[in-house]
Amino acid sequence: MSERDRGLRSVLALPSAFGLLRRVVWSDGSNRRFVTRYIRPRDGDRVLDVGCGPGHILAYLPRVVYRGIDMSEPYIRAAQHHWRERGTFVCARVGADTLCDPGTYDIVLAIDVLHHLADEDAAHLLRLAHTALRRGGRLITKDGCYVEGQSIVARYLLSKDRGRYVRTEAQYRALVAQVFSRMTGELRHDLLRIPYTHLVLECTKGSAAE
Repeated sequence: MSERDRGLRSVLALPSAFGLLRRVVWSDGSNRRFVTRYIRPRDGDRVLDVGCGPGHILAYLPRVVYRGIDMSEPYIRAAQHHWRERGTFVCARVGADTLCDPGTYDIVLAIDVLHHLADEDAAHLLRLAHTALRRGGRLITKDGCYVEGQSIVARYLLSKDRGRYVRTEAQYRALVAQVFSRMTGELRHDLLRIPYTHLVLECTKGSAAE
């Protein structure tokens, strides 16, 4: 990794810089459409947000019962400052002891998380998400994705992502299929104002025998 790349990653670890980047590359309408199309939250839903960052997603959610977990102390402090009345925030690595009431969540979010994790760590997170969900509950993931024929700019930007494990669609699906047998997915090239490719997966917890 170059010194410039290290510097960029350090800057983006600051909630203010991350928030500025989000405002530049994401539109408010795009955020709302993403939530409406994929998350589909309802009032009273129990939502676990893994890798919640500064909690920006809460601006687009109804009155849910929200628990956000992130390893970054600056991100969690920012989330608590802006959203303390909307949810609970925990600075920790996601584990069985941080889930709080497993088997009760309607929605687990892992937005822009899997591409930061090696296969073993990603599989561990997926198992924890499965444990957290009630039967019929859904895990929603969104990550940068390499695809055939994508633009040179999109591929370059993906190669510079802070996450070191950007995968192909087949690789993401194979990873998730180790834990969730019910899965749908959609490739999107239009979620950002810049050329980029995302894979959104919706994974549903089935029977206890799954």
